[in-house]
Amino acid sequence: MQTFPMSRIPLVAALGAAALMALAPAPARAEYYQYNYTGNAFTMTTVNYFSEPGDPSGGRSFSLVSIDAQIIANAPLSGTVTLSDIRSFSLTLTDHDSGSRSTLDFPAPPPIECPGCPNGPNVTATFSMADFNFLNQPTGWDMSIRTSTFYPTGREGWLMLSTSWQRDMLDGGYEAYVGQSGGLINSPGIWSVTALVPEPATYVLTLAGLALLGGLTRKHWRSHGGAGVA
Repeated sequence: MQTFPMSRIPLVAALGAAALMALAPAPARAEYYQYNYTGNAFTMTTVNYFSEPGDPSGGRSFSLVSIDAQIIANAPLSGTVTLSDIRSFSLTLTDHDSGSRSTLDFPAPPPIECPGCPNGPNVTATFSMADFNFLNQPTGWDMSIRTSTFYPTGREGWLMLSTSWQRDMLDGGYEAYVGQSGGLINSPGIWSVTALVPEPATYVLTLAGLALLGGLTRKHWRSHGGAGVA
């Protein structure tokens, strides 16, 4: 059996290949950049201030947690970065013992308004990054998100997560009933940077070019009885 010689591909198929090259633009521009921080584990202490008298733990329980961060930006970050230089960021508290997660976002999603529902959450945030290394990863950062929710009973629940180059910490609770706290000093986690998702138009144009070339090639081979015979 012999293969079909490339020299016999008609001009129209060659034009299809040229169309493919023209339709798929030169390197796709990333739509945005994602900076991920993976923190190290530390101990969170939860205190129930209304535990039963004589409780040997004093109402305290402990779990292993960590704080992760995610920053979305339109372009690679450099210099001194503030909230106005990024699209969004979030901090996530992961409880490694239970597998549960609590994520705080900034900007925060709009609250759901309904009669009798909690008021909030009210969200405040701080953000700064600087001193980027040759991998475009920050070596200096300080960010926090605090959320507060007021309940119809007049009580408040809150959670604050923060991370910096020198400390990860959390503070939270439900008024005077439950408190949560924990921190890790001088043990920063790991940063990674990912350029995400070419513009959708890039995929559309590339697929259109591939479909054009594939259709032209199949049509030509059928007109010549397949790939050839020995």
